[in-house]
Amino acid sequence: MAGEVVYLFRAEAASSDPFATRLQAAGYHPLVLPVLSVVWRNTAHLQAALAHPEVYGGLIFTSPRAVEAVRRLGTPPAAWRWRRVYVVGPRTAAAARAMGWTPQGEEAGSGLALARLILQEPWPSRPLLFLCGERRRSELPEQLRTAGFPLEELVVYETRPATPVLPAGASAPDWVVFFSPSGWEAARSLPIKWKQVRVAAIGPTTAAALQEKGVAVMAVARTPTPEGLLAAIQEATSLS
Repeated sequence: MAGEVVYLFRAEAASSDPFATRLQAAGYHPLVLPVLSVVWRNTAHLQAALAHPEVYGGLIFTSPRAVEAVRRLGTPPAAWRWRRVYVVGPRTAAAARAMGWTPQGEEAGSGLALARLILQEPWPSRPLLFLCGERRRSELPEQLRTAGFPLEELVVYETRPATPVLPAGASAPDWVVFFSPSGWEAARSLPIKWKQVRVAAIGPTTAAALQEKGVAVMAVARTPTPEGLLAAIQEATSLS
């Protein structure tokens, strides 16, 4: 209910967090806590791949960080503009559009759903390049490879837990929200009464990973957006 304290375990703290802004507008008291640090991987390999767009039929991104791995290397050759680009979620889609691409799959809520969408499209003669994190879920590449779809995978970043610091005098949370499975590893050592707090996940992939670790998830956003998270929390609260 409005007035409750919500801890948002985000990758990094930003000056303006859209999830915190939306929750605050609805009467909640959000606190953004960064739980991850990012280490870039295989930069030289990625730069070499981007220099040869003729080798690939397109790109697959399932996280904004994978798009950031490309952006930080500068503007890719213009030929990439005419390659297919597939994404999961609106944040990844927005990052891809900022690079000049017109991505497909924005509404896909998971890698598995995106794989099914890709398989329904005409198959390219050249492989799609899947840029991902070290802890990526296996459903998308497994689904594509099982079908014989041409795919090349490259790990371009990894995330490492970074234990957040609670501000002095911070109120105990009524809700905690996880935006990635690895966020739990960073947050679990905090002095929070985990058995008393309600847990929300930004999507089904994160929820499934948390449940595999024995974390009870009470609310799952149907869309990985500020509105989707707010609706999930409000719905779960009304049913409790």
